[in-house]
Amino acid sequence: MVPARRSGYRWEQEGLDHIRRLMPQAEPYRAWGTFQFTGASGRVNECDPLIIVPGGLYLLELKGHPGRLVNHGDTWQFHGDRVRTLKNPLHLTDLKTKEFKSRLERAARATGKDPRRVPFIKPAVFLHDPTLRSEQGEFRRPGIFGLNDGGSGLPRIWDDLLGLPPEREGWRITPQTGQLVEALMKHIGISHSTAHLRYGDDWRLQPGVLDAGPGWEDRLAFRDDGLVQERGRVRIYLAGEAASEQQRLKVDRAARRRRRSLLPYTRGRRSVWYRAAARSAVAIRSQPVLAGRHGTPGQ
Repeated sequence: MVPARRSGYRWEQEGLDHIRRLMPQAEPYRAWGTFQFTGASGRVNECDPLIIVPGGLYLLELKGHPGRLVNHGDTWQFHGDRVRTLKNPLHLTDLKTKEFKSRLERAARATGKDPRRVPFIKPAVFLHDPTLRSEQGEFRRPGIFGLNDGGSGLPRIWDDLLGLPPEREGWRITPQTGQLVEALMKHIGISHSTAHLRYGDDWRLQPGVLDAGPGWEDRLAFRDDGLVQERGRVRIYLAGEAASEQQRLKVDRAARRRRRSLLPYTRGRRSVWYRAAARSAVAIRSQPVLAGRHGTPGQ
């Protein structure tokens, strides 16, 4: 198992440790803890564990919310000491798997290896709080798993996913495939940097993405200059690493239209929040700079 940097969040580390205890110390088993990579779109993706087992290659999204889990379509509610509402993260995790597979394939071509050897990456969500309970039959959705003791009522992360054999023998992950993925990860230079989370004058973006779509992503932002504290929701427009000047101008115009649409809301009691949001609309990240380049707020 590849040594993983410890997470800065206790709840996240508990999920990583649960998987680590279940994984054999043998080929082809490998795991990378929390990491980030930059996709071809320019999006900086924060990822939870990437797991290699004989049955496949998995990118997991860890969630440590406690309480009783209730499913409302694409929205989840965790009823514990308070009600926590969460949008189903499986869609965003699936988007990350596609971008990461493409990134590995580009690395394979760059190092003279056959990109067809890069295995398919499957997304899954791991809800690992030991107090989590799901009502029987309500949450039987593909790609959602709980602790391996089965107490949550969800399918078990090891027995029902990571520990299963491949669906077809030809899809089995061999030691050679595991070694290939490890070599490509090193070539990419998987990063733990958070420089891309700095924006404008003293603003810091939160690591987790609130929402995302083609060419954009939303994050929470905070600023504290010692006198004023502000917060807002930042929309970042992604130009892409191979974007032409025409495409960059198109992205810039879309960002500025968004900013203008928010200007009428910069007055009144909620002006602090909306000023932050208006500034965010001109934030544009370009590539190939890993940390990203952001527009200056207020331009």
